[in-house]
Amino acid sequence: MSSGLLALAAAVALAAAVVPGGGAAIVPPEAEVTAMERPQVVFDWSREACSPAEEPDLPARAFRDAAGRVQLLLSHYESYRMIGPSLGRLRPVCQPVMASLEESDPVRFQDRRWVASPYTRDGRHIWALVHEEYQGNRHAGRCPERAYYPCWYNAITLARSSDGGRSYRQAPPPRQLVAASSRRYRHGLGPTGVFAPSNLVKRGSYLYALVRVREPGRPSGDCLIRSNQIGSPRSWRAWDGRSFSASFGNPYRARHAGPRCQRISPDQISEMTESLTFNKVLGRYLLVGIAGPAKQGPAAERGVYFSTSEDLVHWSSRRLLLRAATLHSYRCGGASPIAYPSIIDPASQGRNFATSGRHPFLYFTKFRYRGCRKTLNRDLMRVRLKISKGDVTGG
Repeated sequence: MSSGLLALAAAVALAAAVVPGGGAAIVPPEAEVTAMERPQVVFDWSREACSPAEEPDLPARAFRDAAGRVQLLLSHYESYRMIGPSLGRLRPVCQPVMASLEESDPVRFQDRRWVASPYTRDGRHIWALVHEEYQGNRHAGRCPERAYYPCWYNAITLARSSDGGRSYRQAPPPRQLVAASSRRYRHGLGPTGVFAPSNLVKRGSYLYALVRVREPGRPSGDCLIRSNQIGSPRSWRAWDGRSFSASFGNPYRARHAGPRCQRISPDQISEMTESLTFNKVLGRYLLVGIAGPAKQGPAAERGVYFSTSEDLVHWSSRRLLLRAATLHSYRCGGASPIAYPSIIDPASQGRNFATSGRHPFLYFTKFRYRGCRKTLNRDLMRVRLKISKGDVTGG
């Protein structure tokens, strides 16, 4: 972590949000975001990992279980957890909560699985959206390119724990499928499908999540999905520009004929899905993620960005929160890159840490390189933030 990050204090004026129906633009309140202290190590892979695969490979997610303990997921193709009485007193558990089945047939959507987005009402029964990667390069005859990226085919599936988070299980294929590409797997296309769901947040009677969608020949970006029956994978619908009427379907069952999901504020948030909470200080949903530089304007540096929204559909222009090397901008000999930012607030009420307040933590994964090559060694870090707002101006 460079010294520049330790002293970070960025005052940012959020750009105007678009109002549905073409009304006057709303100028969100000025938000000041300040890193208050030195980053802390939450999980040290070199000392605490029980398996090489026990790595933070998606944004950190946490919930409170039925015993009042905090569980924080270390999600990878073998997903593990840390448990403790609070976010500041967690210890790793050397038993994976879900391993990968690594099936070779893409039609089953059961290759490598990351427990991505848990949600619980009672702390004993936990539903979770799962980031499922079909990695064709790992299966004989499926990837002539013999490389990860050209043969990466992704989907979102559903898992459930009935034992308080000790283990997660899925329905038999294809009943676990939530969202997939409209295309069947083809090698050589590059990353294709539906990726990396955000936290699940409740608004009214629905649970919402942002997911990243990439399809050959179509612009990449985020789609907003929702369900009021979390246990039913087929109940999830996506915003199509007018309503939540778009479904994803199963490309191996039938050709997709319905409306497609509309990309959500692509110029404002790019492909950010990493962290979604409702911030009580700002009175808005707060989205945080890694973003590349915009073509012009204030989002010209790589690092962690944030955006806000009143309705989850219309987002303010993303603003730099944390300047840092990322996996795409890392240069040999430079600062260690970071990824997977996530906001978790110890003061958040409820089981799912769905809200953030004035002093949340920003969690992120820090990668360790050796000889200019990425190693298995990666640590989960956190830094305390201060969030405040000024007066609303303009209108």
